[in-house]
Amino acid sequence: MDMFEKATKAVKNAGESVIGSAKNFGSSIYNSTKEQREAAGLKVQKSVIERKLQDAYAQIGKRYVDYTANSSGDMAFDVSDILEQMQPNLEKIAEIDEMIAEKEMNIKKEEEERARRKAQDEFDFEKAKLDKALAMDIISEEEYSEKMHIVQNRLDHYEQIRKIEIQLAMDIISKEEYRDKINDLLR
Repeated sequence: MDMFEKATKAVKNAGESVIGSAKNFGSSIYNSTKEQREAAGLKVQKSVIERKLQDAYAQIGKRYVDYTANSSGDMAFDVSDILEQMQPNLEKIAEIDEMIAEKEMNIKKEEEERARRKAQDEFDFEKAKLDKALAMDIISEEEYSEKMHIVQNRLDHYEQIRKIEIQLAMDIISKEEYRDKINDLLR
């Protein structure tokens, strides 16, 4: 296989990788936004039910005020009829809370999966670029190995790198600390 064929093959592989990544990214964005829309809809439903419950709580409070003002203590304070009316709404809120928690967990999983795919895509892109450079004799085997080691470390430690990036974004660490931590990981 001559140098031109090697370079053509490397470019073709890189192109296929980019196309696959774009398809995965599009699908992942759709799923994530769908989950977010559904979670937002559930939160609206919960808010509507909570407003209905506020009326019932107000009725209980009014009834208690009337009871204390007009009762000599010989009758029992009874709001069982109101509580019975509230029960379906309380059950619905509990159900909605479970559904919201599930949606939020799915959103988080999707974000984590997207971060993993992004790390893999970056690895594939860099590897294809290095393969092409090696095939075209632009870099030596030694340079290729050194660069691939760094690229592989970036993929292997993507979770730690992500945490370091979040620390920087939250101003927990400085840019210098960020660079030092990343460099330590990639060695």
